[in-house]
Amino acid sequence: MIKDIKSIFCTEEIYSIYSGCMYEPTFEKFNAKAVNYQNDSSVSLYGYFKNEKIVGIIATKEKGEQIEVLGISVDIKERYFGIGTRLIEYIRDTSTKPIIAETDSNAVMFYKKCGFDIEEKVVSKSNVSYNRYVCTLNYK
Repeated sequence: MIKDIKSIFCTEEIYSIYSGCMYEPTFEKFNAKAVNYQNDSSVSLYGYFKNEKIVGIIATKEKGEQIEVLGISVDIKERYFGIGTRLIEYIRDTSTKPIIAETDSNAVMFYKKCGFDIEEKVVSKSNVSYNRYVCTLNYK
């Protein structure tokens, strides 16, 4: 079951799952992000519940004519059971706007499996170059 979790997003339980999609996560960084998400009316936060326990999370932001995935993560013990795919399908099925996400090589295959078109780009920061992937799922 998927439910809105915006009002309960700032918890250790949610951090333990959502930190999986954060760069160098700390609870303090998560807490600051969570407060910003909760105060932003264009951000939606959904949790996937299994036996009344939250096991997957997706954060999205409505940006004009598209929905951006800010983060998606599934409890490590619950991965590979289709929970992330169901979260993406929920967003797709409740909107008529294209969905976009930017990710690294670790998650690009997940988005490809969900039907996203993938565009690779090279990003340079502090004289270091790395690949990022812009993933787009157009409304059908």
